[in-house]
Amino acid sequence: MAAPDRGAAGPWRDLIRKEHGTYSAIVLLGTLLHALQVLVISIVMPTIVVDLGGAVYYAWTAIVYVVGSIVGAATVEPITRAVGRRVGYVAVAAVFMLSTAGCALAPDIFTLIAARGIQGFAGGLIIGASMALIGVLFPPHLRARILAAYQGVWMFAQLLGPVFGGVFAEIGWWRGSFWSLIPFIACYAALIWWKVPDTRPQRGEHVGRFPFFRLTVLTAGVIAVAAAGPIDDTALRAILIVAAIALVWATFRLDRKAPVPLFPTRTLSLSSVVGLGLLIHFLVGSVQTSITLFVPLLLQVFHGVPPIYVSFVSIVLSIGWTVGTFMVNGWTGPRERRALWWGPVIVVLGLALMTATTTAPGLVLLTVAAFFIGFGVGIHNVHLITRTIARADPGEEGLTAASLPSVRSLGTAFGAALAGMLTTIAGFDDSMASEAVGDAVTFVFGFNLAPAVLMALLMFRLLAVDAGASRRGEAA
Repeated sequence: MAAPDRGAAGPWRDLIRKEHGTYSAIVLLGTLLHALQVLVISIVMPTIVVDLGGAVYYAWTAIVYVVGSIVGAATVEPITRAVGRRVGYVAVAAVFMLSTAGCALAPDIFTLIAARGIQGFAGGLIIGASMALIGVLFPPHLRARILAAYQGVWMFAQLLGPVFGGVFAEIGWWRGSFWSLIPFIACYAALIWWKVPDTRPQRGEHVGRFPFFRLTVLTAGVIAVAAAGPIDDTALRAILIVAAIALVWATFRLDRKAPVPLFPTRTLSLSSVVGLGLLIHFLVGSVQTSITLFVPLLLQVFHGVPPIYVSFVSIVLSIGWTVGTFMVNGWTGPRERRALWWGPVIVVLGLALMTATTTAPGLVLLTVAAFFIGFGVGIHNVHLITRTIARADPGEEGLTAASLPSVRSLGTAFGAALAGMLTTIAGFDDSMASEAVGDAVTFVFGFNLAPAVLMALLMFRLLAVDAGASRRGEAA
C-alpha cells in the first residue's frame, strides 16, 4: 500500500471554492443541526416536564437520541449502497425533518421519546454522512481543514446551545426549539439534492441485503449499555455492560465477512492503522464523557457553583479542543507525528491534574486541567482521523470516515455506564452529600486514567504500524 499523502494542507480558502464550498456547507450545516439537538434538550427539558409531565423519564429523551444516533451512523454505508448517496441523504434529511416536527407536536412524554429516538437515528445518519463526505469528496490536502471547521462548529454549538435553548425555555415555548430548525433542515436537503453526486447502483449490480440482523444485535448492545447507566444495582449494571460488550463485539465479528459492511474490514485489528484509530476514538469518547457528566455535579454540589455556571469547565475543555485543533491543523511530517504522540500524553497529564485537584479549594487548577485535556484531544484528533481515512482499504474511505462518529458515540455510551457503576461503588447515593460527591468523582477520574494511558500506548503503536506500512509502500 502506498504511503498516505503527507503534503502540506491546502489553504483555507479552498474550502469555499467551486464545488468544495457547497460540500463544506453541507458538512457544517448537518453537523450544526445534529449538535444542537444533542445539546439543547438538556436546557429545555425542565420546561417540557412542566408541560407534559413524566419527570421519571427525564433522561430518556437524551438517552434514546444517543442510542438512535449510534445505530444511524453505522447505517450510512448500507443506505448509500442501496439507494445511492444523493437519494439516501435526502431521505435521511426528510426523516430528520419529520421526526423534529414530531418532537414539536408531541402531546405527551412517550410520543416525544419515540420521536427523539427516530430523530437520533436520522441525526446519526447525518453526522455519519458528513464524515463519509469528508472521506469521499474532499481531497487529502483539505481533510484536515474541513475537520478543523467541523470541530469549530461543535464549539460554536456548545456556546450557542444554552442560549438557543434558554430563549425558548425562558418564554415557555419549548416546541419552538424544534420548529425553528425545520427551515434549516430543508436547506440542508436542498443542498444535498443540488450538489452531492449521485452514486445510485448500476442495473444488475449486487448491493447485498440490508443488514437488519447486525443492526438488531448492535441496537441491543447499545440499549444494554444505555440501560446500565441509570441502574443503581452494581451487579445488574455490570451484567448489562458485559452483555453490551458481547453484543457489540458480535456485531463486529459478523460484519467482517458481510457483503454490506457497517464497519471497515479491519475494525478489530490491532496491527492496522484503521483498527487502532477506531479504538483510540472509542477510548477518547469514553474518557471525555466521564468528565462532561460529573464535572457539573462536582461544581454544583461540592464547590457550590451556581447552576448557571456549571457548564463553564466543559466549555473550557471544548475551547482547549478547538485551540489545539486549529493550532496543529497545517502540521505535516515530523510535526504531525509529534502532535499525534503528544496529544494523548497531554490528555493523561491533564486528567491526572484534574484527579489530584478535584476537591482542592478553588477552581483554577481544575479549569487548567480541563483546558489541557481538551487541548490534548484537539492536537491529535484531526490528524488521527485523516491518517485513519488515508490508511483505509481501497474503496472503504467513506465507510471508514462514517464509522468514526459511531465508534466514538459507542465509547461515550460505555463511558457513561461505567462511570455510573463507579460512582455507586464509591458510595454516591441520593443524599447528594458533598463529601460523597467529591469522593465519587475523584474515584471516577482516577479510574479513567487507565483507559487514558491505554489510549496513549495505542497511539504509539499506531505510529509504529503506520511507519512500517509507509516503508513497505516505498519499497514497493
